[in-house]
Formats: sequence, C-alpha cells, structure tokens
Amino acid sequence: MNEDVKAIIVKYGKDVINSDDFRSTFGQTHHFSTTVGDHTLGVAAEAVKICLRHGLTDDETLKNVVTASLCHDLGIIGRDDKFRNNAQCLMRHPVDSGEKYKEVTGEENERILDSILSHMFPLKPRMPRYKEGWILTMADKIGASREKLGRPSATGKDRDEILKSAEKHRKDP
Repeated sequence: MNEDVKAIIVKYGKDVINSDDFRSTFGQTHHFSTTVGDHTLGVAAEAVKICLRHGLTDDETLKNVVTASLCHDLGIIGRDDKFRNNAQCLMRHPVDSGEKYKEVTGEENERILDSILSHMFPLKPRMPRYKEGWILTMADKIGASREKLGRPSATGKDRDEILKSAEKHRKDP
C-alpha cells in the first residue's frame, strides 16, 4: 500500500481507527486467513485507490468512503455469539455494522449508512444508492478475493503504520 493511500485512510478515518470497537477487530478471524481489522484496512485501501483512479478526491467522497469502509464489518465482531450460522451472519451483519457506525461516530450520514447496509450486494439484494456504496461494494469484493489468493490489500506492516499514525491523532478524553 502506498503512503498516499495510508495518509488518506488516517486523515479521514483516524477517529474510527482509534475507537475501542475498531481496535477489537484485530482479535477476530475473518475469511479464514485474516482478521476483521486487517480485511477492513485492505478494503479501505482498495476503496481509496478506486477513488483516486477515478478522480473522486473531494473531501466529502473520501471521508464517506473511508468511514464506510472502516465500519462495514464492525457488526461481525462477536459473530459466534450473535449469529447461528454464516448465512445469518451474511444477512444480518450489515445492519449491525450500520448500528456500530452510528455508535462509534455519533453520525447518521445517509451515504455512509447506505454504503454499509448495501455492501453485500449482490449476495444480499439491497443495491447501493450512492457512488460511495458502489465503491465500497467493489472494494470489499476485491479485498476478499485478494485475501483468498494470499495477497491481502493491507499487510501487517501497513496495519502497524496506519494504527501508529492514527494514534498520533487520538483525542484525549
């Protein structure tokens, strides 16, 4: 992951990254080969790359895409206690992730929430209504595919650098 992509993730996602909920994502396995946190950072990286490639570099779009990417799987945390099986997880985790997004950020941005709720399209029939949702949906599929191929979008080094950089911006209670 290049330095510009990391800087954009930290700039727009530092508050989410520094939250206890997000930090807990590194303790749960996801896609059998990674953690929810590493997957999420990889999805954020892929989403930012899509934005840059297509000239979608305004602050609002980048903030929405990064926030949605970082929050899209927060609802998976505790999956073994919350969901009976993978099918139920697939169907319900976007709603739980949307609730976690509101809890972690204190926001209810319609574009971010729609992106989170629709990121499982086409496996789940809710289609994204905004460009941010389409970007997240594509980035999630790219990230998951790369993980399955053993070439994740975010490495351990990327993770450590992003977490360290975000930590420098932590708000004191």
